[in-house]
Amino acid sequence: MLEKESMARSPSKILPLTALALVVYSVGDLALSFLAAPAHPSVGIRLRSQGVTALQARGGGEYDVTDADIEAFYAETISGNGGDPPKGTITAELIVKFFHGEFTPKGFVRYSGFWKGPPPGTIGKKDIKVGYQKMKDFFEKPDLAFISKGGIGYGVDETQKVADDGKGYIWLAAEMSPGGLALETFRSTPYGKRALFCAKVDNVGEMFEKINWDIMNKRIDTTLGGPQIKQR
Repeated sequence: MLEKESMARSPSKILPLTALALVVYSVGDLALSFLAAPAHPSVGIRLRSQGVTALQARGGGEYDVTDADIEAFYAETISGNGGDPPKGTITAELIVKFFHGEFTPKGFVRYSGFWKGPPPGTIGKKDIKVGYQKMKDFFEKPDLAFISKGGIGYGVDETQKVADDGKGYIWLAAEMSPGGLALETFRSTPYGKRALFCAKVDNVGEMFEKINWDIMNKRIDTTLGGPQIKQR
């Protein structure tokens, strides 16, 4: 009878001992983890932060646009025979729409008269010639009030963008807006825009003499330094 009572009481002793052993093991394991931890736990955070900063400084990782890329882009730009943009092309109509007018202190005042055609009322060669000449004049002597900020990289905060990245080019690029494709001019690399062409600031005339209009339909659908988005 006593033996049965002893057996009945023994589990109640084992359970507290087991719980105590688990507590000792957990405390020991926790102590070892503190001993094994690095002396400066913030180092990992700093490295991750530096990694993000470095990625931004390189221009957005996979969307980098190097000096060599810009030189190749320019070389392709001047691989043609120059002249006015051909009638009936999107590039020609955009140039007329965004340069046929007057740049004033209050903003750009777009031409609101009757297009010369032919046929009358539509954008024709005479209208293109006027719009393109005004664009040439702007490239030769840009009004900084109408130069958009860019450069640095894709997706950076607006406060980090610059009016002139010092690379020595002036750009014309398109972007989709609520009213359709719109043009902007830059003195810095137009990341995330549809770059049409660029000219060297110290030799703008070279581009106008040799511009290749045949590549513009492709470029107007190609994003420079950003994700590809096809829409008109």
